[in-house]
Amino acid sequence: MSVATKGAYFRLVVKKVIPRRHIDQPKYEHKYISDLGFVKFRMFDESVPVTCQNFLDLCNHTHGFGYRRSVFHHVVRGFGLYGGDIVERTRAAQPHDTTNTGLSWSGKVESWAKPEPVNVPEASLGMCGRSSFSKTGEEHVYEDESYFPDENFLISHDRPGIVTMANNGPNTNSSRFVILTSPAQYLDSRNVAFAEVTEGMDVIHEIDEFCGSQCGYPLHYVEITQSGVLDEEQPHPPPAIPLEELNVRMEKDTASYTKEPLYIE
Repeated sequence: MSVATKGAYFRLVVKKVIPRRHIDQPKYEHKYISDLGFVKFRMFDESVPVTCQNFLDLCNHTHGFGYRRSVFHHVVRGFGLYGGDIVERTRAAQPHDTTNTGLSWSGKVESWAKPEPVNVPEASLGMCGRSSFSKTGEEHVYEDESYFPDENFLISHDRPGIVTMANNGPNTNSSRFVILTSPAQYLDSRNVAFAEVTEGMDVIHEIDEFCGSQCGYPLHYVEITQSGVLDEEQPHPPPAIPLEELNVRMEKDTASYTKEPLYIE
């Protein structure tokens, strides 16, 4: 295994999507309600430099797009958190499994309301992505190919916290990724692992327990509100933006939330 030389971070926040009844307002109000904190990653960039550069560029929004304000669209309890669908960024799968509804999330939020299903096609959820190598602004573009290829399979999926590329088969990497919550070594020859959680694994396990379901439909929205790159010049994440300020910014930036969510609370 290589020695990591760069890192990255996410700040994760729980968000509610509330229906509005007035015709002169946007149909849904998105409101941040609970800060879960920062998660830090180390990159195995000596082993998989291309895959790591893709992830770092998307964390940093180097080309004007990336992971900020996208949600974990699938959370398979006991397996992992799927993120990085930056095309359908504000939507998540409809939560048919509501066995966790009403549980307290470690005191951060007193209770959770049962989500109300909304009839929207789910075919594209988790299947959309955009690599940092996109040259034309279209989705999935890597040097005139639909995706960028599997770099290698040197890093094993042998422990929780490994971050690996989600794909639709061989050589179909874009922006989508999975953070494992348990070992999954059967992925070693199928998915390109490229990073590992170094801080915030307790947050990942919280999301797995209180947001995940066996079928993968998340019970609640968890959004990446801040992301970036860590290196010698910036070894730590910046200060967290207060939730009140995030909500003000989101209220002003309604263009990012034009698509209806697949469920509301």
